[in-house]
Amino acid sequence: MAQFLDLPRELRDMIYLEVITAERPMPTLGGAQWLFRFRRVFEPQSSLRGEYGCAYSLEKPPGTCANLLQCNRQIFAEMTETIWRARKKGRASVKLDCIAEDESFHYFTWLRIPLVETSTTANAGKSRIMPAWADGMLRRYSGCLACQRSTTLITQLWVDVRLVGDRSGKFFRNGSAPDRTSWAICAALKRIFEKGPDFASLKDAGMETTIDELVLNVVTPPNVPKEKYLAEDYDVAGPMDGLVHPRTVARELVNVWQKIWSGDDFKGVFYQMLLERIKRVRVCVDGQTWKTRELRLELERGQQERNRIAQRVGW
Repeated sequence: MAQFLDLPRELRDMIYLEVITAERPMPTLGGAQWLFRFRRVFEPQSSLRGEYGCAYSLEKPPGTCANLLQCNRQIFAEMTETIWRARKKGRASVKLDCIAEDESFHYFTWLRIPLVETSTTANAGKSRIMPAWADGMLRRYSGCLACQRSTTLITQLWVDVRLVGDRSGKFFRNGSAPDRTSWAICAALKRIFEKGPDFASLKDAGMETTIDELVLNVVTPPNVPKEKYLAEDYDVAGPMDGLVHPRTVARELVNVWQKIWSGDDFKGVFYQMLLERIKRVRVCVDGQTWKTRELRLELERGQQERNRIAQRVGW
């Protein structure tokens, strides 16, 4: 029987690519045992942070291809080249599915986690608060001050936002705000940063996760006549029947970052940690780039301006 490395390089590259790009079947709203496959958030206080109605899949996250990379040096070298080519073509992204039903309930499911980059650094240095003997005791027994810090980098996180249902439906379900979808996305991202990729976990992940590029792709529902869509500039608080326009949702996904940046309300302040963890946000409609926001550059400019003001007024 032929061994894997006996196959031609072209066939091995095809296998590598299949492993990298493989993803779970896209979930269908209302399938068998649908509600039992998700953990839904219904706590009253969750409405303040915009997470009310979010539902997170209880399935274990997909495995990465890291085990295959560890087989031997030849496979590592060949697969690394395939990963580089797949990333160049935008085919190696971590993929998350979001079904936005009636702009009220949002179901999140992992479809693909091909590869993430994890690094570990040691936090050295003595505490400036505790005496030397206490510092040494913590180093020896708890590792709090000299512990290893794990950092995970997601090069690209792709989130498909699939619109389902009717605008009027949300007024009869949970009476959610017009920008409900944008805050639901923020809630899911914050949960990933704090709890890790396993949506079933309620414990902190104990690691810092960052994202180079977040792609929020609004997917136009198939087989829906154009006359069924509400106008892009339709009054978002109106109860009219019809499906919200994809570009209306795209505009919300762009504007929500300004709300977080300004911090004018509780949700804006609550999600400000996202500005530190995400470098760039690209909002797409059916895979076509609509708007891009360089969050890292905006954050750095804001910090520089704050420092200039502090120096000027003597803070």
